[in-house]
Amino acid sequence: MSTAVPPDKTPAPSSARAAATIVVVRDGNRGVEVLLLRRVERSGDRSSGAFVFPGGTLDAADRGLHGCCAGLDDAEASRRLGVPQHGLDYYVAAVRECFEEAGLLFACDAGGQLATLRQSGDELAALRASLRDGGASLQALCGQLGLQLAVDRLAYLSHWLTPPGLPKRFDTRFFVAEAPPGQAASFDNLETLEHRWIRPADALDEANRLPLPNPTRHTLQSMAAFPSAHTFVEHTRQLPRIERIMPLMGHGERGPRPVMPFEPAYAEIGHLDPDGRGRASYELLPGRPTAA
Repeated sequence: MSTAVPPDKTPAPSSARAAATIVVVRDGNRGVEVLLLRRVERSGDRSSGAFVFPGGTLDAADRGLHGCCAGLDDAEASRRLGVPQHGLDYYVAAVRECFEEAGLLFACDAGGQLATLRQSGDELAALRASLRDGGASLQALCGQLGLQLAVDRLAYLSHWLTPPGLPKRFDTRFFVAEAPPGQAASFDNLETLEHRWIRPADALDEANRLPLPNPTRHTLQSMAAFPSAHTFVEHTRQLPRIERIMPLMGHGERGPRPVMPFEPAYAEIGHLDPDGRGRASYELLPGRPTAA
């Protein structure tokens, strides 16, 4: 069962880059585990060195892969995401980025079963490198292996827009899917330097000191109570409505941080600092006036 998602009344700014992220989950010995990748250290990158889910920006070539997709067409994908058209691009980008960054390919054979990828580690690394460097296309890879992209295995989870005022903004759709059986995740040593299968509660444990971007942290919090990977994915499929989440940057005693829509200071920050210049406080204290 899928539920129509009404489009957002306020479109994302043209400066925000369209992106897709996939939360890959599996069942471990102690409960649900999620795949996290540690990003490389780069100056000017707000997620530098952080642990994130596989994902990235949409590519112009993603639209040409619609014919390689199984179980979902652009009309239905767009309806689920609440966009007029080209919704399938997000699903394709999530699958492509997951393979390039984490080595997991959500693809199915002619019988509709998820592929296990029998290639050796070196062969898979060569395929990933060729895709990343433009030496081959995902369409050619699917043709070579007799596969279709299993976009129908992805459940639409959330929609995040980077706060205004930041130099780089991303309009990102989050998906969730159970890890394809028989495949092993691996980081690419270019965009990512480490990967971990970890319980959400452990990733959130301050004792483990994992740097987590705001959307990653909130996503982990939302899935921590589910007893199995399948339960979480099926729950996500039944979500009646996906609202876009746009945090706002505020300042206070703990320094600048994103403020979520459910926090009391959110409306105040939106009123005082609509352009995201970081001049509004997230601390609403009795007796302390705020600038009008």
